[in-house]
Amino acid sequence: MHVYLKLLCLLVCLLCAGCDEGSSADLAMPQTVVDAIIFGSIDSGIDLDGALDQTSQMVRTDKVIDGQRVSINNGLGQVSFMVPSNALSITVIIWGMDDGWYGIDGWQDETGYALVPSGWPALEGNEAGCYRCNNFATQSAGVSTTIAPNRPGALINAGRHVVDIVGWVDGFAADEARVSVLIKQGPIWPATGTIDLNMYFTGAQGWTADSVQADPYFAACIDRVIDLYGRAGIRLGEIAYHDIDSEFATVSIEAGDDSLGRLVGQSVAEPHHGANVFFVDEILTGEIDFPSIPGVAAAVPSPPLLPGTVASGVAVATKGPLSVPPGNRFLDPPAIGQTIAHELGHALGLVHTSEYDGVTHDLFDDTLDDDNRYLMHADGTGAEISAQQIRALMANPVISHP
Repeated sequence: MHVYLKLLCLLVCLLCAGCDEGSSADLAMPQTVVDAIIFGSIDSGIDLDGALDQTSQMVRTDKVIDGQRVSINNGLGQVSFMVPSNALSITVIIWGMDDGWYGIDGWQDETGYALVPSGWPALEGNEAGCYRCNNFATQSAGVSTTIAPNRPGALINAGRHVVDIVGWVDGFAADEARVSVLIKQGPIWPATGTIDLNMYFTGAQGWTADSVQADPYFAACIDRVIDLYGRAGIRLGEIAYHDIDSEFATVSIEAGDDSLGRLVGQSVAEPHHGANVFFVDEILTGEIDFPSIPGVAAAVPSPPLLPGTVASGVAVATKGPLSVPPGNRFLDPPAIGQTIAHELGHALGLVHTSEYDGVTHDLFDDTLDDDNRYLMHADGTGAEISAQQIRALMANPVISHP
């Protein structure tokens, strides 16, 4: 009981410190203790839900670099920024021409610690991304987003951070790239959050921005999303509804086809900066064995707070689930709701826990290999979200803490 009272006192001190910005650093609860309480490795015997929810309200996201144009010479550019001592996560977004290639080539803080080592694509084992880095990173077409920390053990140290960026267009070095840096900061990692959604309808299967708001099956799908993310402490906030041109009702992810990028590029700025979900008829693959798929993310993660790019959203197919009579649509769980939740996981930065090949797995220590009980398994039918996955979700700026 003595230990439990000490933990409670520490938390009370932390909450009181939030009223006095100058003293909060001295009174903050040790992060290892907070992690243990949030993720259940310590049974405190006390109800911390209300207190932790108040702590979430102290968390905010600041945009420390906003679309800065960075010159690129010989394929490389550089940007630096200061990271405060209470930083929880850092998001770096690099973008340029839709047909360009952009990303992080290295990321180091002033202590010499490398979240991403310089020249990582040339290192063995990094062919599909920076798997051998302290923090996972990729380079990609049009837009590249890296969130740190996104794997166990990645450190966010205070002080100056320097990021080397790469940009190529048509095989030649780009002249410039644009960079935004967002820092989520607060006294401790939040236990709860809110996600807003921007939904776009192509008219596929008769769904429009107006019709879905009175559709009981659509409501059941949203309830499924609420249920799954509620298990991770994430509430569903505002939903904005938009109609877009029916020319986007069918998209393809076949090599050389840009229809998915053009689809998610229809996203527009919203006051609440939510995640973008597009409802289409079909998502074609160009493959014989699997000619279509139920959902796809244009990028993992989507660039948070940056609409209108070739990576700004996810697509969900409606033809299969809605081609059956209305009375037969109410599966448990409803298929489209399950797909929305799975693709949102990608938009927020989660990769598949395991692929069908039985070899490729995510970078988290607490997800079991080849276990389809997870929401983010490749088959997308599960419901479980691990503690480390929750931490990665909370790191994303799209998850707010009002």
